[in-house]
Amino acid sequence: MRRALAAVAGLAGLVACGSRGPGIDRERAAATFTRVAVDTGGDHGLSGLAVDAGGTLWTVAERGAVALAITLDGDRATAVRHPVRGVPADEDLEAVAIAADGLWVGTEGRERGVARVFHLTWAGARQGDALVATGAPIELRQAEVGVDIGANHGAEGVCSAGDVVAIALETAGGSGAARWAPVVSVDVARGTRRVQRVALTTTTGKLSALDCWRDGARTWAVAVERHFAVTRLLRFELGGADATITPEVLLDLGPILRGSLNLEGLVRLPDGRLVAVVDNQYRTITGPDELLVFAAPLAR
Repeated sequence: MRRALAAVAGLAGLVACGSRGPGIDRERAAATFTRVAVDTGGDHGLSGLAVDAGGTLWTVAERGAVALAITLDGDRATAVRHPVRGVPADEDLEAVAIAADGLWVGTEGRERGVARVFHLTWAGARQGDALVATGAPIELRQAEVGVDIGANHGAEGVCSAGDVVAIALETAGGSGAARWAPVVSVDVARGTRRVQRVALTTTTGKLSALDCWRDGARTWAVAVERHFAVTRLLRFELGGADATITPEVLLDLGPILRGSLNLEGLVRLPDGRLVAVVDNQYRTITGPDELLVFAAPLAR
């Protein structure tokens, strides 16, 4: 992902300083979402987003070995840092989901052919405490998912619903209009797995975020499909009968963002509104650490 985002970050930096590129369509953006700055205490490159039962948002800093608990109050956000221990130093934190006793975090590393998700539990009484990797991570291999897993490409999106942890990989399979991204649903209680193919809606986009929730007997998911100027919010059902999933495009943000923000996390709030997190780091800081809070309920 680092190499793939180099050009995106470069474009974002150019847009931010006004030297080149159209930048965000500010009028359309203001009607679509609210930009909420997050004081992270110096940790940047936020990736992944989840919400716990108490309404606290969670994200991770890609290279900071830290999870952030964010309280969102209107157009203000405050964050509490929680160090992450036990994840190999050469693996970046890319995705986050809520576990019964902590968090699940997806990573990408320098090893080809494998993507990992780590289970983090509390080292103490939670407030300000560290989160520690426990047990063996969930590992996905190329032969299972059906696509090449290159170095620096891993578990780009992770979500949880009951005993199931779903993992979206950044690599796409197929070509042209028949491109797809693997999403693997792992039932951690039963030890079973299922791989489904999410049909991508553009000729270049890849999945960069995932969230899911139960609605009766069904499990629904939202995701971000992005690549340079492509940014789309998708919705689909996980775990249905079909091996290939055709998603609904909830919102095409390409004409609004115009390649200037890199969305690396997405979560659905209980009222159906979506919140995205912006990754602002590649070599340099390209803008503020921030959330995009979408105005209308998009994923009921």
